[in-house]
Amino acid sequence: MTFLEIDGSFGEGGGQTVRTATFFSIILDRPIRVTKVRAGRRVPGLRPQHAATLEILRKVCGGTLEGGGIGSTEFTFTPGLPESRSLSLDMGTAASITLVLQALVPAISLAGVGLELELVGGTDVPWSPTSDYVSTVLSPSLKKIGIVFSLEVKKRGYYPSGGGRAVVHIEPCQGVLPLDLPSRTHDPAISVVSRAGMLPSRVPEQQLSSAVSELSRFGLSASVVDVHLEESLSPGSSILVSAVDDSCFIGSDSIGARGKPALRVGSEAAWRFGKSFSTGACVDPHLADMLAPLLCLAKGPSSLVTPEVTDHLRTSLHVARQFMKVDYSVEPRGAASVLSIKPNEQNS
Repeated sequence: MTFLEIDGSFGEGGGQTVRTATFFSIILDRPIRVTKVRAGRRVPGLRPQHAATLEILRKVCGGTLEGGGIGSTEFTFTPGLPESRSLSLDMGTAASITLVLQALVPAISLAGVGLELELVGGTDVPWSPTSDYVSTVLSPSLKKIGIVFSLEVKKRGYYPSGGGRAVVHIEPCQGVLPLDLPSRTHDPAISVVSRAGMLPSRVPEQQLSSAVSELSRFGLSASVVDVHLEESLSPGSSILVSAVDDSCFIGSDSIGARGKPALRVGSEAAWRFGKSFSTGACVDPHLADMLAPLLCLAKGPSSLVTPEVTDHLRTSLHVARQFMKVDYSVEPRGAASVLSIKPNEQNS
């Protein structure tokens, strides 16, 4: 068997390479060997969330995984044949459910099957998009390119205990549609959702008030505001500031932590949102990271306006180029950048 060799230390050199390479492996039916996993990080090798992602993909897709344990700096993955079914999987502690979904949703959908999956783990944990971001921003943006899924959180899971429960429904997709987001047709309504579990009600209220105050510094105001007290095993909180319609998919979230004031949680999410929104961008920088590799699979060219081109985005496109021929370019537009992606017709 011939494996496609992927250098896991290239560019951003983190979990993005692991997730992107594995879902391309499943979609395109290419066995992979990933080496130097997170080689430049303080703690190299696979971390619990990466190992959990690989194991879930192996189970769901019926593939073969070797070297996928915590701490491993090299692994091989051979895709199997995904089947439409229902599963329930416990990821243990607070491993990020949303990071798993970044790889699982496109892999399953573009394999042409459906899946109902209950996951137990972390719904809102550090270094991951919150579940609200996935439902409010990522889901409608993927629907625009033909990938349809929904995420319903039954119970919040915060660090360190996790224990959150979420149900995801993934529908089969026959191919990725090109995405053309050259500009916002208008400025959509801004929404702020603030949550906390096992904490006083003043925590999500302070997160909300500081977010609203920070938005005003950009000349922005929220049309929809919500505060929720959640059931959870560990104390924790999150907030999402978002603006979503057919030509705009911008969100910014923040996670509470021990010793981190609630006012700071809200203000930092709103500051990042205001910074992205004020550039005239159509997608936020983190969403661009997630969309770009998928658009390499589209049956035509795509373009979108993003506030910045991150290392994660460049790394994802580099990984995509290991699997297929694709050209991309970045051109400045005021404070933002226009990302253009042109898949090669030979990929069809």
